[in-house]
Amino acid sequence: MNSLLEGETFFFMWLGFLLLMTGGIAAFFLWAIRNGQFSDQDRARYLPLESGIPTGGQPDAAPLQEGRSRL
Repeated sequence: MNSLLEGETFFFMWLGFLLLMTGGIAAFFLWAIRNGQFSDQDRARYLPLESGIPTGGQPDAAPLQEGRSRL
């Protein structure tokens, strides 16, 4: 008895999945190019070096609501 993992059935399932994934990746890449995701490469190379911590005084604390304590 032939199972789904033998012969032509598995090959066509694998080929269909491969074509589906390739088409999805290509569509995502074309979307990124059309929307300018790769347009500012000078800025992108310095993003990991920037600190997300603001410089200066204390961070703004949210006011406590009446009857609640902050833990």
